[in-house]
Amino acid sequence: MGRQINRRVFLRNAGAAAAGLGAVSASARHGVADAKQTKRWRTAVGLNGFSSSLRSYGYKMELTDVLKLIKNCRYDGVELVPWGGPYPATPAEGRDLKKQYDDLGLQIVSLQGRSRGGSCGSSDRAGRQKYLSDLKRQVDLLRSWDCEFIGVWSGGRPGPGSEEYCKWTADTWARLTEYAGERGMYVVTEPEPVMAIHTLELLQSVADSIDSANFRLIFDPSHSTLLGGGDPFVFLRQFRGKIGHVHFTDTDGTCRGPKGTSKHLTLGDGKLDLLGLLRELKNQGYDKWIMLDLWDIPDIYRATIVGKEKLDTMQDILFPA
Repeated sequence: MGRQINRRVFLRNAGAAAAGLGAVSASARHGVADAKQTKRWRTAVGLNGFSSSLRSYGYKMELTDVLKLIKNCRYDGVELVPWGGPYPATPAEGRDLKKQYDDLGLQIVSLQGRSRGGSCGSSDRAGRQKYLSDLKRQVDLLRSWDCEFIGVWSGGRPGPGSEEYCKWTADTWARLTEYAGERGMYVVTEPEPVMAIHTLELLQSVADSIDSANFRLIFDPSHSTLLGGGDPFVFLRQFRGKIGHVHFTDTDGTCRGPKGTSKHLTLGDGKLDLLGLLRELKNQGYDKWIMLDLWDIPDIYRATIVGKEKLDTMQDILFPA
């Protein structure tokens, strides 16, 4: 099937997904179960994956149809990116957007923080202040939606100059973390091989510099595999107790193209011990969202449907009824 799936096929896939999930979940209960624990993770999809598919693979899709698929697959929520325009700039715009998701029965988990013209790691004070001002407004927006956290990324480039960039980033994020904490929220980030925070050592340095319970980390198995010498458990062991969010994906341990970030794959298409990773998160007491990260996956519709099936199957094993 071509990448540019028409609307009729898209919606047919959405209906098929909803019909098939119950059978998958029921069959999983016959597997070997871990010790009983009552709380399953809520699941979400990041809109970052769909926005990347629009750019990379020429998909034709409308946000309303994407949200319908996510709902029909029985995800609980969505992580936002500025798809189709900037984030709401006024309280009224924020209420309107929240109502759109409420009417679908989808919770807004968070948003991926963005600044138009600012930089968290710039040596220019004005650039850092612009970034901080933009991100504070996004914290306020999330607070109005009763969200718990905001996601941030360092940007910048790996290599020469990245350590200095990370020092400025830590200072900026410390200020943002203080602001979020005063509003009952926290800040999360992750390393990426194509950004200034491109090693676990630099991530550790930034986290140590900020030194706040309201600054936490995102566990992404694809980045953690690449930066952990092929072993994503290295990240989970090193940052035990500091995980505040999960971007779940499979990977083969490579990057997507010569300039791309860690390759994200449909759950089950890579080489990772996905159940083992979730079991480790459970053992560490992680009790927040599992967001399916579909960044730059070619067949994003299949990835959405199969991802929920796999997550349900593994949760039925880890959290038996």
